[in-house]
Amino acid sequence: MMFRMSTMIPARKVWAGGLAGVAAAVIASLLRQYADVDIPADLIGYIIAGIVPSVAYLVPPAARDVIVKADEAARQVGQGAP
Repeated sequence: MMFRMSTMIPARKVWAGGLAGVAAAVIASLLRQYADVDIPADLIGYIIAGIVPSVAYLVPPAARDVIVKADEAARQVGQGAP
């Protein structure tokens, strides 16, 4: 089953994950530069790689996303798709 985005606007879960990744990178950079905390770049990458999917998983889908998914399912049932 191929998934096609119905709009060019990402879902709320995608926005939240992306913003969490950017925030984690900025915070780590600020800590390294101004607080003199020596955080290895590999560790920052691992932290960001863990934060982004975790936040995206925990954020609930927007009502609009649920409605679009239900509409797609109803259209498939109406067309007799398996």
